[in-house]
Amino acid sequence: MKTVNLCGVEIAVVSRDSFADFVIDRLKGSGGCAVCKVNTEFLARSISDKAFQKALNDSALNIADGRGVLWAARYLTISSKPLATSYKLLRAAEAVWQMIYSGAAVVFNPKYISGPISENIPGVDALKLMLKAAEETRSGVFFFGATQTDLDGAIGNIQKEMPKLIVDGSLNGYDFQNDKSIDPVDIINKTDAKLLIVALGSPMQEYWVRDNLPNLKNVRVAVGEGGSLAFLSGTFKRAPKWVQEAGLEWLWRLFMNKSLTHQTGSRLQRVWNAVPIFIYEVVKWKIKNGAIDVEDN
Repeated sequence: MKTVNLCGVEIAVVSRDSFADFVIDRLKGSGGCAVCKVNTEFLARSISDKAFQKALNDSALNIADGRGVLWAARYLTISSKPLATSYKLLRAAEAVWQMIYSGAAVVFNPKYISGPISENIPGVDALKLMLKAAEETRSGVFFFGATQTDLDGAIGNIQKEMPKLIVDGSLNGYDFQNDKSIDPVDIINKTDAKLLIVALGSPMQEYWVRDNLPNLKNVRVAVGEGGSLAFLSGTFKRAPKWVQEAGLEWLWRLFMNKSLTHQTGSRLQRVWNAVPIFIYEVVKWKIKNGAIDVEDN
C-alpha cells in the first residue's frame, strides 16, 4: 500500500473501501497488527517525540484522521523555486507563503489538498468500518478502555446498528489501573476476540498496543480509539453534518468536548497542539528538510 512520509511518519494513501478490505484481510489472517489513526496532534507530537514516532511507524497501517493531515501532505509536496533553495531566508519566506495559501485552501478550495492523500477517515467513521468488517467476517470484538458508562452505552448503540456483531468482552480503562491484580492481556486472551478496540487516550493507548500486542494470542487487529466510544455512547455529541463535510470535525471535537484522560491534556492545550503548534512544526520541518518527493515513499 502506497504511503506518504509526513515529517517522519508513514501515512497510507487509502480510501474507505481499501481500508475496510485491509481490515477484513487481517481479521482472516494470522498474527496481530496495529492500526493507528493519525491526526494533527499525533503528527505534532511525533516530530518532537521520537519514541512516539517510532510507535506509529511500527504499526501496520497509519490512516489520515482529519483534513489537517491532508493539508500537511499537500503542503509538504509543494516544490520550492530554485532561488529559494539557495538562500535560507528566501526558503523560509517561501515556506510561510506556501503555508498561507495552502492553508486557506482547507476551507475555500478543499480539492487543492486532495493529493497526495486524497481522503481522510475521521475516527468514528474508521471505527465503524472496522466493526462492520468484524461483523462481516464473524470476528469477535473486545472493547478495552473508556469509562464503564461509555463502554456500556457505546456497545449498546453499536449492537443496535450491527445486530450480528460478536462482542466477546469489555474492560473499562480505570479498573486495571487501580487494581494491579487485573491483567487485561489475560482477560482478552480468554476470549476469541480478533478485533481489539483500545480507548485509553493517546499516547497511552498506542504504547499499550505496542507493548502488549505480541502477547495477545487471538487478536488480529488492534486500534487506538481515543474518544470514539464517548461519541458512540452519546456522552459527546458529534459535529453537525456541515462541519463534518467541511473537514472541521477535529476542531469541533477539540473545542466542544473536554479531554477524556489526563494523558491528552486540557482542552486549551489540545487546541494549541493541534493547530498552531502543528502548523509551526510542519513549516519548520519543511524549511529544514525541503519538499518531500512522493514517488520516493
